[in-house]
Amino acid sequence: HSMQKMINLMMETAGLGESSRFIDVGSGIGKPNLHVAQYPGVAFSCGVEMEHTRWSLGMTCLKACLDVAVHNETQNSSSITNKSNQIQGNTMFLHSNILEAKTFDPFTHVYMFSIGFPPDLWIQLAEKWNESYPETCMYLICYHGPKDIIDCYEFEVELVAQTPTSMHGSKEGHMGYIYKRTNTGTDESEDSTTSRPSESGGAIYCDPLFETSYKLVTGGLQPLHKEVTRQVQELMGGTGRTTRSRQSLLLTR
Repeated sequence: HSMQKMINLMMETAGLGESSRFIDVGSGIGKPNLHVAQYPGVAFSCGVEMEHTRWSLGMTCLKACLDVAVHNETQNSSSITNKSNQIQGNTMFLHSNILEAKTFDPFTHVYMFSIGFPPDLWIQLAEKWNESYPETCMYLICYHGPKDIIDCYEFEVELVAQTPTSMHGSKEGHMGYIYKRTNTGTDESEDSTTSRPSESGGAIYCDPLFETSYKLVTGGLQPLHKEVTRQVQELMGGTGRTTRSRQSLLLTR
């Protein structure tokens, strides 16, 4: 599977692991986010999606995962279990425009299935990347080569690795690229980041767009499950009540 192939490459060359914070720009129904939340089990997985139907499907999938995670936590509260065998939460989806963010903080890994991104979007994404906290926002993963990313749009990165990928159930293939930040806070960009707290001090700078989600995910499974359930219930047409069509579907099963 190509996503697993990309994740393996991120783990090998970009240090993706349990302490990582991962964002998918244009997350669709959320498969990459749910994947990395489970394996390698990142600390924070966040997807940003503008299209309401896709975001809604992502939230429904997330709720299903969190339902199982809460059940497992309840069942296993009295026994020591292997974390890798358990469904993980650690994910939130935002129905938002990424352009509302000024930076990609607090993320360590910025992923985007970038096929079809227009030039004006790339220009703004590059500005946000270059303004992000250089000590922590280190890796960019996308499907555009160095000629576009470095030469044209001037992301401050260098190429680390690349691998051919294919769409699931399709013969369509794309080259996936992993880039590492080159402006690490020791040059002129330092002025814009000196006011941000260092991760070594225990505090992590967070752009306002992601702050609520980050606090929610790091606050524990139960509050996250409660909020995701609330949002999904609203999508289904009410607080705790299924819609008529949904109810009839359940009754016919």
